[in-house]
Amino acid sequence: MRPSLEKFNNSYSTVAPEEMDDIDRKLLILIGVNPRVHLQELAEKLGISRQAVNHRMQLLTESGVIRGMSAGISISYLNAVPVAISGISRRTSMDDTLDRLGESELTRRALVAAGNYLYVVGFLRNIHELNGYVDFVRRAADMTEPLVGVYCLDDGLTPSYPVDGSGSRPKKFKELSPLDLRIIASLRDNARRPIADVSRMVGASAKTVRRHLERMISEGTMDMTATVDMASGGDLLIIMHINLKNGADKIEFGKKLLAKQSFRDEYIRTHANLPSLVIWVFWSNKIAEIRRVLREVSENEQVESAMINIAYFERMYPTWRDKLAEAQMRRNEKAGTQKSRSRSR
Repeated sequence: MRPSLEKFNNSYSTVAPEEMDDIDRKLLILIGVNPRVHLQELAEKLGISRQAVNHRMQLLTESGVIRGMSAGISISYLNAVPVAISGISRRTSMDDTLDRLGESELTRRALVAAGNYLYVVGFLRNIHELNGYVDFVRRAADMTEPLVGVYCLDDGLTPSYPVDGSGSRPKKFKELSPLDLRIIASLRDNARRPIADVSRMVGASAKTVRRHLERMISEGTMDMTATVDMASGGDLLIIMHINLKNGADKIEFGKKLLAKQSFRDEYIRTHANLPSLVIWVFWSNKIAEIRRVLREVSENEQVESAMINIAYFERMYPTWRDKLAEAQMRRNEKAGTQKSRSRSR
């Protein structure tokens, strides 16, 4: 039996991991772009058979690299606020600390790096929840001097697929219909669920489900996330803190950095309230390569300082957002029932 959404990324596989090759890495990127991508399309883009793709996905799942695929109402549609809180935890047990962080429905992701350095990502309903959530993280992690950043979602540096469920904000969304909400809820714990199964679950034809699903994906009203643990496949998750000199253009710097380096999977985060800080996240299995890019970045004339951290443990959490589709469905059903009763009187 597959673990539930609340549990699937809190436990790690006991299967002995094998180092990934470049085909595996490209496969993970492709399902990150679109968790519902067909096996045949993957086979064509990877240059291997459909059976080989299926076999690789099974191995990556068994070894703990692919942790699950989920769907939810997009952060952009909800106009929510992703924030990052980082700093050194003074607690001795990281397992206990991660459990504590999960007590808030705002916590989405936590990374543990060297020296008990924590990176915590939260999804706020609005900016007014920021101070309370920062206080919660400070207490839960015993973090004395947290660095708090509010993600920039329109800096052009976020990749074309959602990272931590966020992307650029369109000016206007079409309101989600009751059927849209049922479809999202049906994919909550398995974004790859076949159309035929979704059709039976939501009570609509496969053609109708497919049309609604394609529209929500293209409009960005629904997020689909493939959760992966690259460390289980032998790669290192590198987080580089880059502090730029006064007057440096962080957007231009970030674009040049992404264009120059050749990592298969990488992204840059900037923050609305931290104008000089650039966070560069990438994966590598080569220490020499990591040392090279650190040296190159440090020698850049726009850089004041650069340091790296290696994250070795990650936990993902369900948030208020994950339950929202089902909650909205119940409200709609209740409102519909009350309306029908009023008419019958």
